Amino acid sequence: MENQPRSGPAGNAEEITSDYANNVYFVGTVWDLKLLFGELASVGQNIDWHTSITMPWATAKLMAYYLQVNIAQHELSQGKIKIPAAMIPDIPPDVGNEDAETSRALAEIITTQRRLLLGE
Repeated sequence: MENQPRSGPAGNAEEITSDYANNVYFVGTVWDLKLLFGELASVGQNIDWHTSITMPWATAKLMAYYLQVNIAQHELSQGKIKIPAAMIPDIPPDVGNEDAETSRALAEIITTQRRLLLGE
């Protein structure tokens, strides 16, 4: 059996909907991660949440990998993606875990990811 290239969905394209989202809300549980997608039409309005996708953590981790690869590919060909100042995430003052070692580790992860996002 020869290896077939991986591709997107085939055969059921008419069942796939296409939506736009400029906001994502994350809800994690022990078992999975839920992503809620929505659109903020203009500043000062509420977000119109319209789609919810729940996936196991292993899928979320693979998705994070493929997102990073696609972003890197885009930036190599199109230049750095600029994040508006108002959208840059703040570093939370306290990550709120009961375990001090876990809190420190999470704060370090958040700080590192923020630096990577900003290209620091």
